[in-house]
Amino acid sequence: MTADERRAIVVNVARAHTWVREQGPNRGQAVEAILERTGLSGGFAWCAAFVAYIGWSVLRAAWPLPMVAGCMSLHQAAVAKSLVREQPAPGAIFLLWGKAGDGMTRFRHTGFLWDEIRPSIWRTVEGNTNGEGSTEGDGVYVRQRTFGPSDRFIWWWEA
Repeated sequence: MTADERRAIVVNVARAHTWVREQGPNRGQAVEAILERTGLSGGFAWCAAFVAYIGWSVLRAAWPLPMVAGCMSLHQAAVAKSLVREQPAPGAIFLLWGKAGDGMTRFRHTGFLWDEIRPSIWRTVEGNTNGEGSTEGDGVYVRQRTFGPSDRFIWWWEA
């Protein structure tokens, strides 16, 4: 399977999860199954766990990133493997930089890039978001985003 095929399959499987909705804050059978893949139970933010869950579901042991539930842990693992880029690409994992709910500035949300629909506007597939762009939402959604200069992208297929 080529890298392009792997990227397309990962994004398509992520898109197939847009039925996932929380049943209470960061809870529900599907959300807890996603979190469980990273060793956590319900009640935790789960955008990074969604990325890990999808990657593992598609590629199993060939998924090059660890099963983590935190954006900063995901970033650190990708840095260690020289997979972090400043440029987006279809299938990449995005990391949003900004002020998190605890007031700290750090990588605070993640998901997959689907495709660029207009210059600098990307369609994404994200867990723990909503239709309005929250980074603490109620499900898996397809969204549109523009990215800032401090946001980063993990080209996981280059591992």
